[in-house]
Amino acid sequence: MSRTISVVIPVYNGEEYIKDTLDSIQRQTFRDFELIVVDGLSKDRTLEVVRSHAQRPDILISEKDEGMYDALRKGLDLASGKYLCYINADDRLLPYTLEKVVKKFESGCYDIVFGDVNYISETGAIAYTYKGVNLGHQAIRNLRRVPFAQQSSFWTREIYHRKGGFDKSLKYSADSKFLLSICLDPSVKKGYIPFPLGEYRMHGNSFSVSVTDRMIAEHQRMKKELDLAENNVARYFYEMITKVVNARGIYKKLTYKGTKF
Repeated sequence: MSRTISVVIPVYNGEEYIKDTLDSIQRQTFRDFELIVVDGLSKDRTLEVVRSHAQRPDILISEKDEGMYDALRKGLDLASGKYLCYINADDRLLPYTLEKVVKKFESGCYDIVFGDVNYISETGAIAYTYKGVNLGHQAIRNLRRVPFAQQSSFWTREIYHRKGGFDKSLKYSADSKFLLSICLDPSVKKGYIPFPLGEYRMHGNSFSVSVTDRMIAEHQRMKKELDLAENNVARYFYEMITKVVNARGIYKKLTYKGTKF
């Protein structure tokens, strides 16, 4: 049965935090959603946690994959929703997230909707918040990055297939490449919601934290593939805009004592 929005969770050995992630889906005030969990043959209790949780997936896949973005492609290819998103198995959505996102999509012809993101500790406490910034396509080309977080991003099924989905040849930055391919398109309409929609958990085993050097190298490759030429003056200008908007979050990040992104 077709649903309004599909949420995909890729996971491998995620028993430590996936219950918290599923709890955040169960608490959604908007209920016309489809939940798809794609497990890469976890060797821990991940599947046991998923199968015993009250928020049972509509689709559960457990098979060997070629990495997170291969898992995402599997899940999103099966998704029935008009709108799509994914959340990692250690992150969370806010209880109102799907309700606000669907209302925003339905208020205009948006291709992508995004909001702010909370960075949370291992225990789930909010450390600081970063605000998304709704820049135009040329500004984003000069900035050379997406000015909002994947955890707070939602897109239409139509734009997902038009842009070819996630490049599974990339191991760390396929989400950045996908979101940039949307944001660099001058025909795309973006909608901003001024609330935290997603929560990114910072911990020592985090995918992002553990592979920072390799992520940087792959991001450089991705920028070349998208023909994002360096313009230091323009980049500095737009970085300053994002930093002014996020001055409070930057201060809290600098003074935060736990694991950092």
